[in-house]
Amino acid sequence: MIQMIVQYEVKQNLLSQYQETIDKISTMLPDFEADMFSCSQSEERNIFVESFYVPTEAHYHALKKMRLSRNHSVFGILEDFVPGGLERMGFLAIKQKR
Repeated sequence: MIQMIVQYEVKQNLLSQYQETIDKISTMLPDFEADMFSCSQSEERNIFVESFYVPTEAHYHALKKMRLSRNHSVFGILEDFVPGGLERMGFLAIKQKR
């Protein structure tokens, strides 16, 4: 199992629209075999950290590729919310010991 962490900043003026989008994302992640989703905001600025688990490294790489796709119907919406666009999102994979 892999813990996938995604970190990014959200533009201040788009926080309410961002909340709607992150709700959609959390609802659709189980379709990609991701579970235990959480999203938290840092105290400073508008930095958000998502955390969830996927079964394999292949799932991690596939989901990362989708998350960076401007053409994806849901994930691509974040392009407008993140200063500098999707390429400014940070990704981390932590392999869980069994």
